[in-house]
Amino acid sequence: MQKTKVILLSALLAVLTMPSAKAQLSWSEAFNKFKMEVRAEGEYTTIDTTARPNLGFHGRYFNIMVGGDLGGHFSYYYKQRIVADPGTVTFFDNTDFLYLDYKPTDNWRLRFGKDAMALGGFEYDASPIDVYFPTNLWRNIYCFQLAFSGAYITDDGNHTLMAQVSNSPYINYGALNYDAGLVAYNLYWAGKIGHWQTLWSTSMVEYKWDHYLNMIMIGNKLVYDKWDLYLDFIHHALAFDDWGKNFGFVSCANYYFTPQFNIFVKGMYEQNKSSETLASSVSMDHQLEAGHTSARYGLGFEYFPTPEKNVRLHLYGCRMTDSFTDATTGQPTTVASWNFNIGATWTMDYFRMFKK
Repeated sequence: MQKTKVILLSALLAVLTMPSAKAQLSWSEAFNKFKMEVRAEGEYTTIDTTARPNLGFHGRYFNIMVGGDLGGHFSYYYKQRIVADPGTVTFFDNTDFLYLDYKPTDNWRLRFGKDAMALGGFEYDASPIDVYFPTNLWRNIYCFQLAFSGAYITDDGNHTLMAQVSNSPYINYGALNYDAGLVAYNLYWAGKIGHWQTLWSTSMVEYKWDHYLNMIMIGNKLVYDKWDLYLDFIHHALAFDDWGKNFGFVSCANYYFTPQFNIFVKGMYEQNKSSETLASSVSMDHQLEAGHTSARYGLGFEYFPTPEKNVRLHLYGCRMTDSFTDATTGQPTTVASWNFNIGATWTMDYFRMFKK
């Protein structure tokens, strides 16, 4: 039983070495960009009140970003995630972005290459280096895929409508004998109306030939001078009778005491009430295992000691629970833990340094 708890908690806490979360699905030009960014942290996690806690320091992210103008309405962007665990994935698997962007007019854009799947929600949209104690969907979806995208941007820049065809994230589950050649179809709207911002999407994600996971992701955010708040709704279904069974909510509120100091609270709930299981069916939903419910909530702080905000210090604590029916005993089981994390993020903008 103790071994089961450790495995479940490890799966709950692991940050996958393959690309796991979306980062900045933006249509702004990345001209003359050359940056490196790093996040390192110390972590203390308890499995329960009687088990030995996990304690240690981690190098969480090390990213290189390059972007520029190629002339003739073409530009490019490249972001590489450097990992310290060679052999588990290929170098290109850890390439978050490597795309060619074409801007025929001020309103229309075309893009091809390694890109983020066009899915909604503000947690999903954030750069991975900026996300703390994320949802299971954030952790488990392999969202950086080869894709072709077309977008229309309104004259005021407040609304972007996008259609995208990409590789399906299910081609990355090689250990489960998934096939290459699977695709995903995504429709996406990013909007801004006064203080209200939206990131909405609907998707058909192929998990085997001509079989689709349907996803709806609706993100809404209120933004004011001193505070902001987002609420994301996530729904996914493999079949008609899955509708209403598999969904999640995640919300985060920030209050900015000063431009350098921020306090945030974050909470989420996810459930998968489908009858399908990872072990018994090829019709599976990888966001959360069937029969499980998961909840997290916590409080944290961010402090930027420099005016340029190229250094960030963070501290947070969160409570995590995973509830399911134990396969051995048949009894309802809940694995609960506390996680405390302190760390630093720093960005090295070489073009800014050269200008100085």
